[in-house]
Amino acid sequence: MKKYDLVIIGAGPGGTPIANEYALMHKNKKVLLIDKKGELGGECLFDGCIPSKILEVSGKYVNTKNKLAELGVIQSDSDINWQTIVQRKKDILAKRTKAAKTQLLSLENVDIIKGLAFFGDKNHIIVKKNDIEIEIQFEKAVVATGSRTFVPPFTGDGVKKAWTNKEFFDTMELPKDITIIGDGPIGIEMSQILSTLGVSVNLIGNRDVILPMIDKRYSDIILDKLKSDKNINLLLNVQVDEINFGDDKFDVIYTNDKKEKQNIKSSKVFIATGRTPNIESLQLEKAEINFEKRGVVVDEYLQTTNKNVYACGDVALHFPQFAHTAMYGAHTIAQNLFFERNKFKVDFDKNSWVLFSNPNFASAGLSEQQAKDKGFDVIVGEYDYSTDAKAQIENEDLGFLKFIVDKKTMRIVGINIIGENIHSIAGESALIVAQKMTLQDLISVIHPHPTMSESYTTLAKMMMGHIMHTKMENPMFKVGFTIKKWT
Repeated sequence: MKKYDLVIIGAGPGGTPIANEYALMHKNKKVLLIDKKGELGGECLFDGCIPSKILEVSGKYVNTKNKLAELGVIQSDSDINWQTIVQRKKDILAKRTKAAKTQLLSLENVDIIKGLAFFGDKNHIIVKKNDIEIEIQFEKAVVATGSRTFVPPFTGDGVKKAWTNKEFFDTMELPKDITIIGDGPIGIEMSQILSTLGVSVNLIGNRDVILPMIDKRYSDIILDKLKSDKNINLLLNVQVDEINFGDDKFDVIYTNDKKEKQNIKSSKVFIATGRTPNIESLQLEKAEINFEKRGVVVDEYLQTTNKNVYACGDVALHFPQFAHTAMYGAHTIAQNLFFERNKFKVDFDKNSWVLFSNPNFASAGLSEQQAKDKGFDVIVGEYDYSTDAKAQIENEDLGFLKFIVDKKTMRIVGINIIGENIHSIAGESALIVAQKMTLQDLISVIHPHPTMSESYTTLAKMMMGHIMHTKMENPMFKVGFTIKKWT
């Protein structure tokens, strides 16, 4: 039996940073990182956000090529070199996982094991490696096994032949046409990416709206882009019933909003209908760890019902499913482990994320409805990028910046942005919300001109100007303001 001070199951963005940070701070402690793939990076690196954004960048340049004439640039026709894109994806992934592994193994107190891990009891983990079972005793442990695509109970012999994100990025085959089931963030990103690469896409959604987690005003802008895309056939408010396969074609049978049975054929099917946690093989009950269908039960410190075990990332119940949020959770856990007591809590009210759609959508903090649900009396302001100098110069002036502000304190509790390439300034939104900045704080920032980021200060000034104008209409405030001004 081997003994470790800390054992981590899962080498993705939730697990690897904990191993790195804890081992660096506690050089006298032994750390074991277990992963069934044996490579560092997890779903995000190999089958999710990194490879999809590699394709997104290639697609973006196709869009740019199509816009060159508007900018006065003479363009020549060029075909997509798919093999170059595939090789670039392989090179970037190999570079990133190698760098992570080199960094981790430079710490003498860290071991990495490739194998399937599950709990034996409250303080033991079994690792199955090449038909050999290794028993590990731990002082502390972290479950960071991530999630996978949730496949609804569709009928038909084509379900098992359909792709999820994993199969797509494993095969890296560019089909002539494809049916994507699911109109959430993954489905929309992949639809637009593949469309720019010349693929004919059928995008199926089971609601009459898309992206219900964001303001409909903004989701409708993305919806209009989807509707205007000649390579995308949009089918909303329909229910998929069967996925069949024959004669090298998939046949998706669905029920439309009129309760009529219809079907659509394509060479490939991609299922993007949400995520489900990887918990089935962990045998959590043996470690007295409570869990539900949607994840491991954790408290605000990310501690499970077994006080020696934490959970981080997609596998944890109610944890926002983003790689960067898993890294944030990993730091919280590593600090609590270092101090050997639960000192730091997670605060998902400051979470941020980006949808790499066309146009991009970015969010930080609370939405307007979430803020109201939490009891904030909010005021809302919006900046229209059609008036923005840099947006006009870049020919990317379709979009908006929105502040959700606590009326009592003037603190900015949420920010939404929609626009082309808006991901490049999304980090400023995250910083503003995380640091609990007010409109007054933001007004004092001097942004360079002309840049998209100066819109933050411009909107803050607009909102404060409106607030002051409203207050000055009150005679008592006006008298008090005048006295204060001259004393």
